[in-house]
Amino acid sequence: MKRVFIIALVAAIILVITFSALAAPKKIDDVKLERGAKNLALGWTEIPDAIVKVTKDTNNPFLGLTVGLVKGVLNTFARTASGTMDVVTSPIRSKDEGPVIKTEMIEVVEEVK
Repeated sequence: MKRVFIIALVAAIILVITFSALAAPKKIDDVKLERGAKNLALGWTEIPDAIVKVTKDTNNPFLGLTVGLVKGVLNTFARTASGTMDVVTSPIRSKDEGPVIKTEMIEVVEEVK
């Protein structure tokens, strides 16, 4: 009986530790690392996003392919640099002021009428 009680007590302690770790909010460094990894992996999506936005705003596909491409490449460079900075500095404990680039990764574009 004593052995069953000890096993149940150990199992309860392990469960409490596990669930408390899962329920704890993310550390700032984890959020920073996650944001940086997303920016590094998905930074290239700025190119087609900018092409679609410029084409929709101007109703001119040629401007969308030229101006939108240039804007997309510049935004890709900025997002990738921001992601690199977040990943590299994530192990360093610091006050996180939030993302350098304030926009979300991809905005839903309404269908062109």
